[in-house]
Order: sequence, then structure tokens, then C-alpha cells
Amino acid sequence: MIIYRAMRTAWAYLLATALGAGAVPGVMPGAPALAQAIVSTGESFVTARLAVGPRSGDGLREAGLVLDIAKGWKTYWRNPGEAGIPPAFDWSGSRNVADIEIDWPRPTSFESFGMRTLGYARQVVLPLRIHPVDPAAPVGLDLRVALGVCSDICILEETRVQREIPAGAEGEDAALIAAARATVPGPGAGQGLVSAVCRVTGTGTDRGFTARLVFDKALADPTIVLEGPADSWFHGTEIASDGAEIAVSSQLSLVDPAAWIERGDLRISVFAGDVAADIRGCTAPAG
Repeated sequence: MIIYRAMRTAWAYLLATALGAGAVPGVMPGAPALAQAIVSTGESFVTARLAVGPRSGDGLREAGLVLDIAKGWKTYWRNPGEAGIPPAFDWSGSRNVADIEIDWPRPTSFESFGMRTLGYARQVVLPLRIHPVDPAAPVGLDLRVALGVCSDICILEETRVQREIPAGAEGEDAALIAAARATVPGPGAGQGLVSAVCRVTGTGTDRGFTARLVFDKALADPTIVLEGPADSWFHGTEIASDGAEIAVSSQLSLVDPAAWIERGDLRISVFAGDVAADIRGCTAPAG
């Protein structure tokens, strides 16, 4: 069964309340708060379709989830920021699929109800990497997706899209998917990251987090997104930028007070100018 952030999780977020973390310009905490979210009554503000890309030599199949969003509305990145509804994907109805990886193009920063959010307007293509069980057989994609779309209010849109991909399909949407993949944030080293050092302190459900990020050039007005393993979230995040160095401090909350946090499970995204860095893990401070 392949489920990414199941539908019930989307509903849990729908019922969530604001964390009350102090907002700092340029900072996105790791768990969203919602405002004025309701379920769609049938009028759709976002439509979805599946695009087909080429097959690689190792049997993987490229595809894309194309979301067309009504004018004046937006939908959210994987981490919506201070307010918003995180996307929910359920691929469990698919056939001949062992795994699906979703890549996320660089989001745009919006203001929603006086809070900063990250997401997309008009159209976004989410590149997919499909791992078939049998690369020589057709792939049947069956996706149930729940998306938050917002304007003056927020709507939870739920839809289902399906696509049969023959084993020999040439991938007529290869250019569309490649263009989207080119906008996906890259590994830190390729974005000028020199070092990422972090520390998690304390025990129990609430712990401290600090990080020091060094780039090879000064970054103007960086936006930082912190993400942890399942059932954890960051809040109360503050940043201090001094040229090429960024100091980050935050509170990390956990559902399980006994959980062990591995630095390799932490994810830090940095957006500033032409820099879009996806930093997977961080090292321990010296000494």
C-alpha cells in the first residue's frame, strides 16, 4: 500500500488550531495552522491530471501531477507554512507500483489571513518517479488527492485521477515534466552551501533546535523551512542572517516524548534570490 500523508491526516490538520508561534519575517515553521477551512461543495478551484514522461534505463518511469488552479486561488507546498492545508496523496489503488517519489518545484511565498504561506498559483507540475514492481508491465496510476485551495477562504478539494501507462509508452509529456523538475530545489552543495551544523537539545515532547548554515555568498532576506520526521513539528523559529552565515533557532515538538531525533532525518530548505537549497540532514557541532 502506497499512501503519502493519508486523507485522515488532512482532516486532522483541518481541525487543527494555530500553534501561536511568533511569526518572524522570512521564517516558515514546520507545522501548519489553519484558518477558515471548509470542504468544497462541488465547485472546483483546482483540476488535476497525470502526465506521462519517459522510462529510464533502470526501469523507472517519469510522470507528473499537473494541477491547474483557478485565477485568484492558490494551493500549497508540501509544508504550507504558518497557515494552510498540506496536500494529501493516496496511491493505494495503483497497480504495478512499488513506490512513488514526489518532487516539489520551488514554491512562491504568499500572505494568507495575515500569515506567510508557501504554495503555487495558476499551474504547477509535481514531477513523479514511479518504481514499477515489474518494469516490463503496464503501470496503472490511481490517485486520490486532497488539496487545500485558498483565496478569501480556504476550501478542501478532494479528487481522483487515473492514468494507464503502457509499458512501451514514449512519454509525450517529457518536456513538461523536465521543465518542472528544473525548478525543484537542489542539494545544498550545488546551491553554494559550505556547511550545515545543528544541535537538538533537551528531552521529552519539547526540545530546542539551533543551526548554523554557511553559504559561499551572502543571501538577502532568506526564507527558512524546517522539517522533521513524522509526528514532529517546528515552531517559534527565528533567524539571524549575517552575510553568508545564517543562524537558526527553533522549538521542536514531538508527539512521542521518548523519540530519538537523528540529524539525518532533519530537512532544511533555504530560499533566497536564485538560491533554492534542499538540505537533507546536518552535522554535529565540534567539541
